[in-house]
Amino acid sequence: MLSVSKYKKITNIFILLLVSIKLLALVSYKINFIFFIIWVSPFIVFYFFAKINSVKSYQSFCFILLIYFLSASLRVFGIVPHFLDLSEIILIILFFIHCLYGPRTLRNM
Repeated sequence: MLSVSKYKKITNIFILLLVSIKLLALVSYKINFIFFIIWVSPFIVFYFFAKINSVKSYQSFCFILLIYFLSASLRVFGIVPHFLDLSEIILIILFFIHCLYGPRTLRNM
């Protein structure tokens, strides 16, 4: 079983990886700056709620990750998938599984 500090570090790594993938998409002109800000804002809010060990934040962020999964799957299973889209959907799936076990990990500690 992971400790809470290790679990929070893994959460921060997932957030950093997902934001960096979108930043690469921004730099390669696949998205515009306004879309990037709108896309990143839930991750920033979740980052601060995850720092205070909020079980409710992990539970509610799972629903937000489902929306991200749906939008990423439209791009991946579209006409021409890009490698950033493929890596984004894989990270979203892994982050969703990570957030599912967040409340249990926080309650056990």
